[in-house]
Amino acid sequence: MPDFALNTRNRLEGVQEAIEAAIYTPIADLAIAAYRTREPVPFAERTRGEKLALRPGDSWGGLFDCAWFHFTGQVPASAAGRCVVLLLDVNGEMCVYDAQGVPVRGLTNVSSTYDYSLGRPGKRVVPVAAAALGRETIDLWADAGCNDLFGELKEQGTVKEACIALCHEDVRALFYDFEVLLDLLRVLPPESARARQVLDALHRVRWLVAAGCSDEVALQARAVLAPHLARRGGDPSLRISAVGHAHMDLAWLWPIRETRRKGARTFATALANMERYPAYVFGASQPQLFQWLKEDHPTLYAKVKRRVAEGRLEPQGAMWVEADTNLSGGEALVRQLLYGKRFFMSEFGIEIRHLWLPDVFGYSAALPQLLKRAGVDYFMTQKISWNQVNRFPHQSFHWQGIDGSSVLAHMLPEETYNSPALPRSLAKAESNYHDKAISDRCLLLFGIGDGGGGPGEEHLERLQRLADLAPLPPVQQEPAATFFEAWRRDAARSDASAGSREAAAPGREETGRSLRSPFSPVTTCTAEPGGTCSVVSSSASGCVRCRSTVRLSSRAPYALLVPRRSNRRRASGLTSSRRCPRPSRRSRWRCRSASCKSRIAARDSSLNGR
Repeated sequence: MPDFALNTRNRLEGVQEAIEAAIYTPIADLAIAAYRTREPVPFAERTRGEKLALRPGDSWGGLFDCAWFHFTGQVPASAAGRCVVLLLDVNGEMCVYDAQGVPVRGLTNVSSTYDYSLGRPGKRVVPVAAAALGRETIDLWADAGCNDLFGELKEQGTVKEACIALCHEDVRALFYDFEVLLDLLRVLPPESARARQVLDALHRVRWLVAAGCSDEVALQARAVLAPHLARRGGDPSLRISAVGHAHMDLAWLWPIRETRRKGARTFATALANMERYPAYVFGASQPQLFQWLKEDHPTLYAKVKRRVAEGRLEPQGAMWVEADTNLSGGEALVRQLLYGKRFFMSEFGIEIRHLWLPDVFGYSAALPQLLKRAGVDYFMTQKISWNQVNRFPHQSFHWQGIDGSSVLAHMLPEETYNSPALPRSLAKAESNYHDKAISDRCLLLFGIGDGGGGPGEEHLERLQRLADLAPLPPVQQEPAATFFEAWRRDAARSDASAGSREAAAPGREETGRSLRSPFSPVTTCTAEPGGTCSVVSSSASGCVRCRSTVRLSSRAPYALLVPRRSNRRRASGLTSSRRCPRPSRRSRWRCRSASCKSRIAARDSSLNGR
């Protein structure tokens, strides 16, 4: 039998693209009118701007121009009984409104700037009817900004698409079946039995759809793939908690007024997807976004409150915004916590017990103390995983602050808050989770972020298929607060094992297997006057190398994360040196005392492990 493995692998992406192209069939064009303004205007004043009659290919504005689009048409009689949708793309962000002026769905141009290794950001589909009657009137209004997710002008602001189309549901389902198994194939060992079986199934689907992907062919192809999607993983060693997310920078590459509209689009999309996907859980941080939504769209905000009460939409983070913590003073951080927690309690009756900072550049060593006094026990981040110089050695650990207060910290093993929720996402979370020896739980955030938008139907379709797919770890959608409470039990178990190790080897620092790997303040080693020790330590009682007495250094009030190691071997006998990662501080620990040198060999292996 010929070996078609390599031949098939090189062609499967093309098969996936062919299936995707067959999902929608345009059946009628829409008439397009736009009312352009320089700044946004409310729904009640939507016809106030300059009127434009447009067709696909026409430019409607410059960067950050605004317009109310009016799409009109009629569903053909031939579409009776079929699933009908609208395909809309004006090379900008849009928010579709209902007849009462309430946002119902956000749309994003498919050409938007984005990290395409994480998927595609476009949202262009507006459902009309699961089973159309035929001859329905289309009369739809959408508020648009002539910018993409990252505040850029794409294709000169030309209208790309505006039509009525049939949605072939079986072909759509086949696309997600095929996509998930093709991505699974990429993470499986090439010579494993599972990989060869999946490859054979995809090969057979390739020949089935070669002459076209009709509804009948799609049903046959799905039957071929179904057994491979039904394989279960058995008793898991790792459980992944997934939360829909749309990290949003409140002030970055676009005007603040655009941030308010991004928020409305994101919440509207999340609520619309909850209607279709019962397991969907969406989380949103930053009370400022909720406040803007309350002011601009009170009806939509009321829907948000109902979903919060149901547990489907989770308020996240204890601060008013995802604040910088390097430049902010202590009072500013206290106010962030005070106003953030107060808002969520007064609006939703929820006590927030976790700090949510997925995209902040560094963390003050004072935060654990402030968090504990504010009733916050958990901290979630992942930004420092992008460090190009060194790797932070833990993802589940205790973070100990200047005064000895500590909070449980979790860094996302996938190292992104924009997960595509594909097999490779789960595989990376498992392989890259540094602390999986002591914790069998981790967190995954999926969706389109930075510029908002959140998860699309593609994320939710993939997760339906990945819930328990062998050989990947199982994934369950649930609130982050639920994850933190379950994950806390692992921390308690680790504390007990760490205590046993300390009892067996008194005086030795906890190593990478323990959750206790806190960020510590800079200390001064008294073994050599003026010598600065910037080593991450689990104790402020002594130098982690020579156990000399230490004192806090007033020169460097911030926690230094993982100091850079030099490759130079020192003539003094030190096998590694540690330098402060903040270039402006230029402090280096070079303890040359005899007492320290005599003890360095015993500690070097554990330090190198960190």
